Amino acid sequence: MVTLWTTAPLWTLVLFVVLFYQFSSLRTYMALYMAFCFFDPAPYNGVGRRFAGLQKLPVWQHVNAYFQPKMVFEEPLDARKRYVFGSHPHGVVSYMSQIIAGCTGLGFESHFPGLVVRGVTMPFSFMLPFFRDYVLAMGCLSCDRNSIRRILSDRHAHPHQSLLIVVGGAEESMLAHGNRADLVLLKRRGFVREAVMAGCDLVPVYNFNENSIYQLAENHKGTLVHRFEMALRRAYGFTILLFHGQNVFYTPFRTQLTSVVGKPIRVRRNYDPSDEEVEHYHGQYVDELTRIYKKYKPRYEPAASEIRFVA
Repeated sequence: MVTLWTTAPLWTLVLFVVLFYQFSSLRTYMALYMAFCFFDPAPYNGVGRRFAGLQKLPVWQHVNAYFQPKMVFEEPLDARKRYVFGSHPHGVVSYMSQIIAGCTGLGFESHFPGLVVRGVTMPFSFMLPFFRDYVLAMGCLSCDRNSIRRILSDRHAHPHQSLLIVVGGAEESMLAHGNRADLVLLKRRGFVREAVMAGCDLVPVYNFNENSIYQLAENHKGTLVHRFEMALRRAYGFTILLFHGQNVFYTPFRTQLTSVVGKPIRVRRNYDPSDEEVEHYHGQYVDELTRIYKKYKPRYEPAASEIRFVA
């Protein structure tokens, strides 16, 4: 069950191809479905198509039993407020970010009823047939700027939505080696600016053992694998990682996932923040993330290296 969940982007794509080529009677419907995927506004309108019943599926019992996810809060969160949560590290596929966004019933909303957290992911995810519908049902939306602003808008149908964003993106996923904490953060300031413009407090989240779920192929700078990954990222904004799990079915390695949620950084709203103001809040964010990592690393991932900001 866990393997089915972690490999969903692959097998849903294979399922679509099989249905399209093996069943001629379905081709017209498949073509119409793909057109719908292309023009569907749901991933970008700030609302999406969340399906609360998804949390009740039996698969989450197995996922939770396998990874034994745990959340640690430095301070209680106020369900009446809005937050911008930054999730680190990206890992290969950001599984802990999916869990804490609420799909398994163990995320933010289960700890603080009334707190609505919307995860965001790359727009390409909404081009994958069938998988896109799962992502939407889970409550995720596109990570483009306009989508983020609609999520955090005061004039929105859901004015108390918070945002969960995996800050490091595709570049950080290439650094997801086990027992490492190499983060892409110093040059990431857009999420801070959006938080200031929306008046949302910033909250860093570190997911211990996220990088140990899979094992990346050797991809240090200069290797053939690294050049391949970088070429894809420059061309498409994402990359295809070469990695392996426990077996040929890409079953992830079993490890306990623990998310530590730092103290909220109070943000004063400014519709047109200066670079200096964004830099001020960004510095506080980096300091808080570093603090929680150093405090909780000996307990939840003692073999990991010291935190390092590579970009």
